[in-house]
Amino acid sequence: MNLSPFDWSIIAAYMLLSLLIGIYFTKRASSSLNEFFLSGRNLPWWLAGTSMVATTFSSDTPLYVTGLVRGHGIYENWQWWCFILSGMMAVFFFARLWRRLGVLTDIELIEMRYSGRSANILRGFKAIYFSVAIHTIIKAQVILAMAKIMDVSLGWGKWESIAISSCITIAYSMLSGYWGVVTTDFFQFIIAMVGAIILAFASVNKAGGINAIKENVSPEMLNFFPPLDGGFMGATFLTFLGYVGLSWWSKYSSDGGGVIVQRISSCKDERHGLFATFYFNIANYALRTWPWILTALASLVLYPALKDHEAVYPRMMMDLLPSGLKGLMLASFFAAFMSTLSTYLNLSSAYFVNDFYRPFLKKDATERHYINISRLMTLVLSVITGIVTYHVTSIIGVFKFLIAFGSGTGLVYIIRWYWWRVNAWSEISAMITSTIVTIFVYTNSLLKDSPYYTKLFIIITVSTIVWVIVTFITKPTENEKLKEFYERTSPGGPGWRPVERLLDDPQKNNLKGDLLNFVYGVILVTGFTLGLGKLLLGYYPEGALYTTAGLISSILIYNNLKKPKGVFE
Repeated sequence: MNLSPFDWSIIAAYMLLSLLIGIYFTKRASSSLNEFFLSGRNLPWWLAGTSMVATTFSSDTPLYVTGLVRGHGIYENWQWWCFILSGMMAVFFFARLWRRLGVLTDIELIEMRYSGRSANILRGFKAIYFSVAIHTIIKAQVILAMAKIMDVSLGWGKWESIAISSCITIAYSMLSGYWGVVTTDFFQFIIAMVGAIILAFASVNKAGGINAIKENVSPEMLNFFPPLDGGFMGATFLTFLGYVGLSWWSKYSSDGGGVIVQRISSCKDERHGLFATFYFNIANYALRTWPWILTALASLVLYPALKDHEAVYPRMMMDLLPSGLKGLMLASFFAAFMSTLSTYLNLSSAYFVNDFYRPFLKKDATERHYINISRLMTLVLSVITGIVTYHVTSIIGVFKFLIAFGSGTGLVYIIRWYWWRVNAWSEISAMITSTIVTIFVYTNSLLKDSPYYTKLFIIITVSTIVWVIVTFITKPTENEKLKEFYERTSPGGPGWRPVERLLDDPQKNNLKGDLLNFVYGVILVTGFTLGLGKLLLGYYPEGALYTTAGLISSILIYNNLKKPKGVFE
């Protein structure tokens, strides 16, 4: 451990500031569940959008990206770049619908969309499923990354790292709820990005500059798209097709997901919700990507023999940065870690209290009682996460398993917005089938070593067949419930024609315009992401071409949103 007193003072100052923010917002957050979980539904787009970016930028993210680049090259980032597609779908198809619905959590949609006992069962089950299972996996992933960072930088063991890295976050999350989360997210994101950029500059400079990196790194590692060594049926290219063809729409958060929906719901109105989600996607892919990738490429020159690719990033921080910057960089890791962990702690307790405890265990308690239970569950779920984290070893492995685990549910989460016939049993059967098939393909002796795209295809295909059959053999949602849902959200589309005939004057979304904006949005974010990377690596003609495509798309989107029923009206 070679941190100076100055480094420690920077880290301590950051920790103290985070805790003071939590204390400052405690009284306001304690007034109601809306304040504790949604900041009173009054956030501007820039604050909600920054919170989205900060939450999805955790301590595991640069380690994960470093592992991808060192393992296969730049193109392996399509493992997460493919979610540009689902991100744009959230912007133009779902952001306004979620804000109109006015939910506290995305699980609350279930009783607004479905009817009968099956809806109650599904809501209660998903509350436990996400708060205890899915979110525990996600939190374990980010804590594992922080434990690796603290092992390399401070020499701490896993248990000490888990406890020490989490305690401040748990404290201000329990005290201030969502107010503390979004406020700390804002300055945590700035600190995290500054740290990433500083390390990128230092590592590229140490490696001799961009040209030296390009000369000393295998050309295949610099490809933005996978090589066609085996043709279009080669394993590498088929894996890429699996990402861009299957992963983005099949994931369990295909229509936004709990973290994004919570921030959309906390916005002032649906216009701010759309802007927040749009800004998030641009910042998430085009702005955040390249400091990490440049650092990872430099690491191939500086540390070619290191086997633990995920541990290289913190190793570079300790080796390359001087006193002061080292403390700032470690503080940036804490910032990235705390922004994500605090969000999932808050949202997990929201699921438990709003979607399980209040509707099924204690319906008529006071707001203060529910807030106290929320704080208690924040602590309980943190203990469970700590135990799981101790047994997890690979960040990339956890990420890929999590995507596969929920891949059988993604399609039904999209279709439920645009087809009246989907019911609660559709979701229940998709979740059960996806879980069973995922466990089977990951443990079966014949399938566990098969390519990732094969696993995804099997999980998605079997799950889809099952939930479609179940949809047709079970009773549809009651007409009154469907009418209420449609009048509240106005999704439009041919899938709602039977319900529209039951209404006097049904309002409809402009689905054709939404589809055009979706396509333009994908081109915009992809163009800016790849264009910036090409420019930074010195491929100027290609960089200019990608960036121009992004600029043209941005103009087209702006013009479309100015039209009637756009968000500039």
